[in-house]
Amino acid sequence: MSRIITCVFVLSCLLIPIVLSGNALAASSEQIETILQRLDALEQENTFLKQRVRDLGSQLQQDQGKPNGLVTPAPVAATKSPQDALDAAIVNLPEAETKEESRDLAGIDLGKSARLRLIDVSLDVLTTVGASSERDESLETLQGGGHDPKRRGFTLQQAELSLIGAVDPYFQAEAHILASEDTVELEEAFVQSTALPWGLELEAGYFLTEFGRINPSHPHAWVWLDQPIVNTRLFGGEGMRGAGVRMSKLLPVPWYSVFHVGAQNADGEFMTSFLGGESSHDHGNEEPAGDGHAHELGIGGRPLVDLDVRNLGDLVYLARWENAIPLSSTWTSKFGLSGLYGPNFTGTDGETWIYGADALFKWVPEKNERGRPFLRIEGEISKRDLDADAFFDEDEGELIPSDTLEDWGAYVQALYGFPGRWATGLRYEYASGSGNNLTHEGEYPARDDDPFRNDRTRISPLVIFSPSEFTRIRLQYNYDEADHLDDPAHSVWLGLEVLIGAHPAHTY
Repeated sequence: MSRIITCVFVLSCLLIPIVLSGNALAASSEQIETILQRLDALEQENTFLKQRVRDLGSQLQQDQGKPNGLVTPAPVAATKSPQDALDAAIVNLPEAETKEESRDLAGIDLGKSARLRLIDVSLDVLTTVGASSERDESLETLQGGGHDPKRRGFTLQQAELSLIGAVDPYFQAEAHILASEDTVELEEAFVQSTALPWGLELEAGYFLTEFGRINPSHPHAWVWLDQPIVNTRLFGGEGMRGAGVRMSKLLPVPWYSVFHVGAQNADGEFMTSFLGGESSHDHGNEEPAGDGHAHELGIGGRPLVDLDVRNLGDLVYLARWENAIPLSSTWTSKFGLSGLYGPNFTGTDGETWIYGADALFKWVPEKNERGRPFLRIEGEISKRDLDADAFFDEDEGELIPSDTLEDWGAYVQALYGFPGRWATGLRYEYASGSGNNLTHEGEYPARDDDPFRNDRTRISPLVIFSPSEFTRIRLQYNYDEADHLDDPAHSVWLGLEVLIGAHPAHTY
């Protein structure tokens, strides 16, 4: 019985990562064919193992003879291994009728009271210590990402609890819960289809928007310790996410190519560029209105109009096309195009367009040890056109005309992994914009003084030491130049990542 349970567990651990990594495979047509053949073989083996489990359940039922429905314990060897403990626990559970077949891929029924559950659970902790030439108040805007190290001394960037498993033969589910020093939040909770025809995949629930490379990934999957500047400006400190649905189609071409379309609610705390509207930083300012009340200010000093989702026109719509193409036996590439459209917070005629392109090139020699050495070069460029609606300023007694606020930025980074456990890299970032802020008599800064709209450059060298795949130590230096700073800022961060439990492979 121990061998059967072990085989079932190993088989499920093989199947679940294969299902989860469908959209992250950067494979040629030959590699995809090999994977399909492997899936067929695993499916046949799974059928065989299910039959063995059913036979085992029948045998245990026949051996039932103790009062209260207890099965006679099997002799257990004098050992303290976890496998022996699991065997003993399962054998001594009450047994009743055996189901004809378990249809839940995340668990196998050994009887009504005996069940082997298969699910990936992990906890990832990121913590940082650092120093900077800027005070903490300034670091709050320089390090604008919600999980960036943003104060001198120690910072708990996050502790992420992840639950990933199969629901049934048709769906798998994920949930990711984040905790920091002062808050706990749901990052994602969604289901994905696993059995749709024609190369289709459906995702529904609450999830990160599939735009570019950084936004749909979790902080522990990033190479650098902090979020790129352009992502913070366009999608907010926590990244763009919300409730919605997304459909993906694997295209019938010789290389890996997937097209995504989706829709999410445009309102909510994490829809910064749309009906959520709050700028990535908190100026602590409110615009005094003529009625004696105060109005919150959003991006560019525009008042936040209270709008919510009423119909399909109040959703954010996504389109993304991503491709992976082998360039040679040692070089592979991945590139994508993304677009978003939806209403924004400035009024009923306000709308926002965001579009971008991303690319990755990776080199691994034919003779390598566990993927090392390697060279990885990647980058993104993104732009936001926020068409602000006209509004009547009661204080000034005049109509403020409509305007378009443009913000854009890019980053490019290169990482070289040495044989062994060390890697080093360099990242360059630039962000800028156009269109004037509404300053409201100095209560809201002009664009040149707005840390989330002005011209800014950041250069970040990085050194990584990885004792194992479950731990990572990173040393990063940031050189920042921004219009709102009198002098360039210098910051040094030392980060530790520790992972407990099972986890799927990070996106390639």
